Amino acid sequence: MTRVPGNGFSLAEVVVAIALAGIAATVVMSRGAFDRVSLTRSARLAESQLVRARLHAVATHARTEVTLAGTRLEVARRGGPLLSHVDLATHGLGRLDSVRLRPATIRFNARGQGSPGSVYLYRGGRGVRLVSNFVGRVRAVPFDY
Repeated sequence: MTRVPGNGFSLAEVVVAIALAGIAATVVMSRGAFDRVSLTRSARLAESQLVRARLHAVATHARTEVTLAGTRLEVARRGGPLLSHVDLATHGLGRLDSVRLRPATIRFNARGQGSPGSVYLYRGGRGVRLVSNFVGRVRAVPFDY
C-alpha cells in the first residue's frame, strides 16, 4: 500500500502532539491553579452544609447547629443527633492547610434565621471566608494571606 502525502499523521507526529499536550496540561494545572480549584471545591461543600442546616431547621421547625471537629463540618439538631457531616480535607481535590469556624457554633432557628458566623478555609497562601448572616444567607469572600 502506498502512502499518499497529506493523508493522516505519522506515528512520530502523533507522539510529539501528545507530548506537547501533556506539557500544556502540566502548565495549566500548576500548583496555584490546583490550590484554587481545591479551595473552591471545599468552600462549596462547606456552603452546602450551612445551607443544609438552615433548610433542615425550617423543614422540621427545630433548631440546628453547625460545628467543626478538626476539618469535619457537622450539622446536628440542637442537643440532638448528628444529621450530616463532611470532612472538608478529604472531599476537596487536595488537603486544606486549615479550617476554622468563628464562633465555635453557628445556629439556625426554626425560621431559618442564623447566628452570624464564618467558616475560614486555608490552602497554599489563599483562603475563602464563608460568611453566614443573621438572615441565614451564606456568601463566599476569597482572600490571600
